Amino acid sequence: MRQSDIDAIKVIGFVCLFTLAVHLINVFLKGQLNDYGLLPRHFSHFTGIIAFPFLHGSWGHLFSNLVSFAVLSYLLSRSGLARFMAIFLISWIGSGIGVWVFGRMHYHIGLSGIIYGLWTYLLIYAIMYRSLKSIAIALIVMFLYGSMVWGFIPAHAWVSYESHFFGALAGAIAGFYYARRDKARDQFA
Repeated sequence: MRQSDIDAIKVIGFVCLFTLAVHLINVFLKGQLNDYGLLPRHFSHFTGIIAFPFLHGSWGHLFSNLVSFAVLSYLLSRSGLARFMAIFLISWIGSGIGVWVFGRMHYHIGLSGIIYGLWTYLLIYAIMYRSLKSIAIALIVMFLYGSMVWGFIPAHAWVSYESHFFGALAGAIAGFYYARRDKARDQFA
C-alpha cells in the first residue's frame, strides 16, 4: 500500500472518529450540541458552518453518513490526498454558505452536504475528464449511490435537502474546474 493511501485512510478515519466522538458527547448531553448546528441567516449561529457536518440527529443518521462518507472519500482519495482535502473543504464551505443564505429556518446538521459534494465531484469529473480511471470510479459511485438523486426532493421536513443541493453544486463546480485544469495540464505535459 502506498504512503499516500495510508495518509488518506488516516485523514478519512480521523474525520469519522471525530464525528463519532462528537455524537457520543451529544448523546451524553441529550442532543444539546445540535443547537450548534447551522441556523440560516442568524449571525449568532454563523459558527454552525463549522460545526454542522459533525452533528447528527440519531445513530442511524450518523452511521449512514459515515459509511457513505468513508466510501466516497476513499474513491476520491485515489486522485491524491491534496485533491481529496480540497474537494472536502469546497463541499463543506459551499454547502454551509448555501444553506446559511438560502436554507429553511431550522437547524441543519450532518455530513450529507459534504457527501453530496464528493458524489457530484466524482461524477462531473468523470464526465468532463473522461479517463478510464475516473469513469470506472463514477460507475462504482452510480452503482452504490445512484439513489442519492432522491435526496434533492424535499420529501421530509427533517431532511436538509438544501444541504444536499448546495453540497452537490459545490462538488459539481469543483469537478468541472479540476477536470478542465487536469485536461489542460495533460495537453501541455
